[in-house]
Amino acid sequence: MEDHRFENHCGIDLIAIGRAMLTDIKEHSFIQGGSTITQQLAKNMLFTQEKKLERKVAEVFAALELECNYSKEDIFELYVNTSYFGNGYYGVREAADGYFGKTFSEFSEYECAMLAGIPNAPSVYSPNAVNESTARRVECVLESMVKNRIISQEQAYNIEMEQ
Repeated sequence: MEDHRFENHCGIDLIAIGRAMLTDIKEHSFIQGGSTITQQLAKNMLFTQEKKLERKVAEVFAALELECNYSKEDIFELYVNTSYFGNGYYGVREAADGYFGKTFSEFSEYECAMLAGIPNAPSVYSPNAVNESTARRVECVLESMVKNRIISQEQAYNIEMEQ
């Protein structure tokens, strides 16, 4: 959900950065992100969450370095194990246990889609929020998976019906 070109870029996504820059210039504020999963991992591991241009530039160089030294699989694993999922939960395993009291093998596909959508805005999308935003975020995750040909429209529909 966070980076649909993850498998194809070198740690930075110039298309996403350009889109974010145009939006930010238009709005005179840092309102849209263009960070890749690799950049987010670099930020989580090395930097503060402060939105400063200097940090963003350093994050780019750190992401390029991560991509040189780790496989995409390793980067993704580090990302899901260091991301904040809300309610004090860091890492997907801690979030899974904290929110659902289950292991991954016990997860429904709907619960997987819910977890995938949380890191973007944990306080809004966490299962504890139990609001329309959480359900809509799951729909967005499933729509993105269909759009990127990870699952079919029928599979997405069946997953939504699990809930």
